[in-house]
Amino acid sequence: MPRLTAVQSPPAAPTIEFIVSVPLDLMNSMYFTHLAKDHEGLEGWATETRQSMAPDLLAEFDFLYDFPFGEPGLLGTLGDSLWNQPQTWRSVDALLDYVRNLPLGIGDPERGLGVEGLAFNITNCDITWPDVNNLTRDQFAAQLEARGIEVAPVLDVLSRPEELRERIARVIERVYNGHYKATLPTRLPCLERSVAAHRGAVTAANVTETLRQISGRDHVCLEPEGVCSAPYKRLRFAPSLDMGPYMSCAVLGATHGMFYPCERRYIDGDEQGDETVRMARIYRALSDEQRLRILDILREREMYAQEIVDRTGLGQSMVSRHLGFLKAVGLVNSRRKSNMKFFSLNPDARRQLQKTLELFPQGGTR
Repeated sequence: MPRLTAVQSPPAAPTIEFIVSVPLDLMNSMYFTHLAKDHEGLEGWATETRQSMAPDLLAEFDFLYDFPFGEPGLLGTLGDSLWNQPQTWRSVDALLDYVRNLPLGIGDPERGLGVEGLAFNITNCDITWPDVNNLTRDQFAAQLEARGIEVAPVLDVLSRPEELRERIARVIERVYNGHYKATLPTRLPCLERSVAAHRGAVTAANVTETLRQISGRDHVCLEPEGVCSAPYKRLRFAPSLDMGPYMSCAVLGATHGMFYPCERRYIDGDEQGDETVRMARIYRALSDEQRLRILDILREREMYAQEIVDRTGLGQSMVSRHLGFLKAVGLVNSRRKSNMKFFSLNPDARRQLQKTLELFPQGGTR
């Protein structure tokens, strides 16, 4: 008698959304303004805003992106969590109202993290962190100690959640009114043009190829061995102007949210501008002696970050910074395996570099 087996339906294709949202873009631009203090390739509004912020605002701004154990911090995790909070997308007033009514405790990753939950949780898909719903205060303290962070000052700040919640809201409000709002007349049309071009044209079948084209990378995080590979019910994308060569993504349960750099043709109409900027960034990455050392080491084989630290003698943060820039411009690839991130040379970078040689005719001219 034949054995009967249940027929398994293939998983449903995820819904794909391209979103124009001032609050989402504001939070992402703020995040990259924080990163501009120690990440290369972030020019324009992000660096200019850091230079023009009032000292007290800049200090509070960086504190909230570093608290409790480094970036993305409270503000970065809040920004990531908004991918699951569409009620905040419509206006900055709606965002501020949401922030000022955050639960004071842990909250819920799907329905909304509370102030304590923002401190406990990291939603960035490059970082592994315990399940926030099952993390106790003592376990959180143990995680801080393991990272060499003094526990008492962190818990002291968390003991005043209403005050912390209002600090978050005030920073968002001050950055919006004092720096971001004035850019909207030029910023918003670019974002709208990019979303209009992709909305409806991108499907589950071509989403990874579209991301390769948008980013200029041969490998993107949603691929099977990418750092964010997983089945999702919702894929949400939004363009931003202040990311340089980087992309930013977050995983929140069944939702994957990603910011991508708005294409040059939707900013100034230059159809070839993205390629020109991409090549300039590659050569900027190659102009640093330490990054050349890292590339030379990776010629041997794929390595994880600590191996590169040991081989170069550089600090871990410096190696992470260099690897981040090399990955952003497409010179190295990364993949996650067993909670470790491995880096390798991107063999397709040779094709990109070859384009520079094509600028010069063979034989030269007299």
